[in-house]
Amino acid sequence: MVNNKILNYRNVLALLLGLTLCTTSAIAQEQMSTEAAARKANNPVSDAWLLIMQNDYTVIEGDATGGTSEMQERLSFQPVMPIPIFDGDWNLVNRIVVQAFDSPLDDDLNSMDPFGDRTQGLGDTIFFSMFAPNRDDGVIWGVGPSVIIPTATEDVLGQEKWQLGAAGLWARLGNSHGDLGLESWNLGFLAQHWVDVAGTDNRAHTHQSDIQYFINWKKDATTLIGMTPNIQIDWKKSGSDRFSVPVGFGTIGMFRLGKMPVRWGVEVQKYVMQPDPVGPEWNLKIFFAPIAANPFK
Repeated sequence: MVNNKILNYRNVLALLLGLTLCTTSAIAQEQMSTEAAARKANNPVSDAWLLIMQNDYTVIEGDATGGTSEMQERLSFQPVMPIPIFDGDWNLVNRIVVQAFDSPLDDDLNSMDPFGDRTQGLGDTIFFSMFAPNRDDGVIWGVGPSVIIPTATEDVLGQEKWQLGAAGLWARLGNSHGDLGLESWNLGFLAQHWVDVAGTDNRAHTHQSDIQYFINWKKDATTLIGMTPNIQIDWKKSGSDRFSVPVGFGTIGMFRLGKMPVRWGVEVQKYVMQPDPVGPEWNLKIFFAPIAANPFK
C-alpha cells in the first residue's frame, strides 16, 4: 500500500505545475509551432519556459542492502524560467528543482539496518541562474551561481547543509536532422559544483558535483534518440567510490495539450560505476515538459 505522505507531496508538486501552467497560459499568448517548440526545448538556455515534471525510478544494490535490490522513487518539478536581458540578446536562465522521495532508507541515521522502513518526504531544493547568449543552434554556453537549499523534511532525504557553487553549460546544437552528419546531433553538458557553507553541525561537510551530459541524434524535427544521464561525484570520498556514472538510451518526442506543446521523454540508464558498499544500478526516467512562450518578451 502506498504511503499517503508521498501522495500528499505529489499533490503539492502537481499543484505547483498546474498553477504555473495557468499563469503562463494566461500571460503568454504567443503560439509556437511544434518544430519551433522542439528547438526551444532542445536548448537548456533558450528563451522559452519549460515546466518539467520528472519521475525517476532507481534500483539500488550493494553489500549494504544484504544482496537484495531496493527501489527509490523521486518525483521532481523543475521549471526553467528564463528572463530576457540586454534587449533580448541574452537570457538570465533560472531553474529550480523541487523533489519528493519515496526512499528505501530508514529515517534513523544511526540505524543498524539502514534499509529498514521506507521514508517519504521532500528532499533538498536546487536553484541556479545562468547568463547565456540567446540563440537556438550552433555553440551555446552559460554560466552562473548555483545553490542547494536544505528543505528536506526527513534527515535521510537531505544533507542539512546550505551549499553554494557554480553552474556552467556548453553545448553544440545541430540545425538539421535525419542524417549522420554533425548538424543532426545535439551534444553538450551542464555541470554544477557545490560546497557547504552553513547548516547542521552534526552532519558531514559536503563537496560534490553533478554533470548532466547529453548525446542526442535528431531523427526528425521533433524526435531525439540518445541519452541525458547525470554523473554524480562526491569529492569527500576516495578513488572510484567518488563516482556514480550512468549511460543510457531513450527517446524524446512532442505532443500538444490543447494549444500548448509538450515535450516528453523516457530513458533507461545503467550505472557503469557506483560507490561501495551501496549505489545505484539502474534508473528509469520519465518526464513531461509543457513549453510556454516567455511572458517577459
